[in-house]
Amino acid sequence: MSSSEPVREPSRAPSRFSETPLDSESKTLRAAGTWTGQQQTRVSLREFEFTVDEPEAVGGRNQGPTPMEYLAGAVDACITVTAEQVAARRGLELTGINTYSLARQDRRGLAGTADVQPYFHRYRLQLAIGTPETDATALRDFAAAVEHSCPAVNLLRDAGAGLTVAWTFAGRTVDHDAEVACNQALGYQPRIGPVDAPEPVFTCENADAGRAPEADA
Repeated sequence: MSSSEPVREPSRAPSRFSETPLDSESKTLRAAGTWTGQQQTRVSLREFEFTVDEPEAVGGRNQGPTPMEYLAGAVDACITVTAEQVAARRGLELTGINTYSLARQDRRGLAGTADVQPYFHRYRLQLAIGTPETDATALRDFAAAVEHSCPAVNLLRDAGAGLTVAWTFAGRTVDHDAEVACNQALGYQPRIGPVDAPEPVFTCENADAGRAPEADA
């Protein structure tokens, strides 16, 4: 005879939002994973498939990014599409969006050698936004609205992942501008050479952090 523990509702941190989610307004996301050996998983969702793996040095086959690397890439993609949608609602012209994630993860958590959080404890998400808009108030309000609406940003922020969202606005974007800005801010030697980036018209960090919940304009 099988036994099971009573169903427990998931705990929720105090919300920074003024309304409660509604099932009637919610969508469902599904993904199926199959272990293929040596720390590798084949993931299927909708009509897509991809491989999640680990480096050979830790026992994987290095045939795909790691789970946390996929997560970092998803954060980049999530805030990009959110920025595009918020800009469209506000009538803000965009000429480019570049993002870069740099995260720190204590390996001892996953290895079970220390009782530390196994996910990111420090995360810098750098955005370089190209736009002809130069008004600082409009740009900060845009950044705050994007942060407030972005699912991935709020997931990391509420999880205590040490998130900093850094924004640079200029008339245009160039290749690797977000990466260079991130490395410079953290004191890392740039992986690539200098880029011909225009002078920023406005920069800010964590535009939505601590902001009282409000509807997007």
